[in-house]
Amino acid sequence: MALSLTLASAALALLGAFVVRRRLPAMLVTAVLAVAGAGLGYGVMLLQADPSTGELVAAVFLLTVLVPAHVRIVLGPFGPKRREA
Repeated sequence: MALSLTLASAALALLGAFVVRRRLPAMLVTAVLAVAGAGLGYGVMLLQADPSTGELVAAVFLLTVLVPAHVRIVLGPFGPKRREA
């Protein structure tokens, strides 16, 4: 289950970053990427032999915040392109 959660979360992150990033509203893209980050953090911690509670909470929280931030910094803004007047 841990491996499938990790792979599904990675696929969701790739989908959010490359396919729907400029098609959906920015808040929805941010939410999709945050869920993908949380899934990645939780899945990877499940693959560890014996993670502590602190490690689990830190990994899930940090990846929930860092995945959307990373995509925004590397690939550009979320949401449809704005029209210049």
